[in-house]
Amino acid sequence: MNAVTPELKRNAVLLKLMGNPERLAIMALLQESERSIDELAGILALQPTVVSKHLTRLRAEGLVDYTRYHRLLQYRLVSQQASAVLDTLLAFGAKPQKSADKE
Repeated sequence: MNAVTPELKRNAVLLKLMGNPERLAIMALLQESERSIDELAGILALQPTVVSKHLTRLRAEGLVDYTRYHRLLQYRLVSQQASAVLDTLLAFGAKPQKSADKE
């Protein structure tokens, strides 16, 4: 019998994805509200291409999804597991620093 269940494997993937500080910040912001790539890039002072690559990875794993408004894509966090982990981290003060706050 294998002690490593599919659920444990899924949790390990989630934690690996959240282990990247930029992805973690993106997910925390998406937990607050839907946001576009440009909005996320502006808040986090990242290049839009970097944000786009992170969102592609998160979407491939089913953690985020988007709604299309004409040409604009608004991303949102859809994973309840990721949201629960984020809630725990935010309770300990792990909050993304917005670019305006860095001054």
